[in-house]
Amino acid sequence: MQRRLFLKGLGLVGVATSLTSPGIAMAGGMLDPMQSRFAGALFYTMDAPGRWAGKEAGHVPMIERSGNMIEVTTGHEMDGYTHYIVKHILLDENLDFVAETMFNPETDAPISTYDITGMANALYAVSLCNKHDAWLNRLSL
Repeated sequence: MQRRLFLKGLGLVGVATSLTSPGIAMAGGMLDPMQSRFAGALFYTMDAPGRWAGKEAGHVPMIERSGNMIEVTTGHEMDGYTHYIVKHILLDENLDFVAETMFNPETDAPISTYDITGMANALYAVSLCNKHDAWLNRLSL
């Protein structure tokens, strides 16, 4: 998917940006997307909701950890195919794809679980809404 390649490419942007913007680079020189100029424009976060201000509570994926398992929950109602969470995507600290869970808006709640054994430093969860775009959250490990 082109979005994955673009998000992964943010790492290259991060190396260049970290040279001129200290304090927003993560370990390894990679840009923390939560602090990038793309937050609030290309994707949305709790702190950078952009044009979707006021929609954070129902769209930002919440991440809860229990041992080597995490549960990602989006507090969004599933209104059939009219307005729903399409999927959750899990990315590692380098923004590499780890897993995704697709939802059937007629039968599913936007809740997914993942085994994070072997993951280090951080992970990112993306919640994709069919009307309000992609929302990102980060969990430090």
